[in-house]
Amino acid sequence: MVEVARIGDSCGFGVPLYRYEGKREHMGKWCEKKGADGVATYIKDKNARSLDGLPGID
Repeated sequence: MVEVARIGDSCGFGVPLYRYEGKREHMGKWCEKKGADGVATYIKDKNARSLDGLPGID
């Protein structure tokens, strides 16, 4: 059950400001370590279904 009043109150005023400091390197390093075949296998295994159980896009 969703409490609509709470959602209406969370308009973003409490979100702090952030400064852009550059791109994160984690994803690129992870992909390099896995290799093209490893990334393709990961996508096939982990993205077959969404969190709500719907089939992924091929």
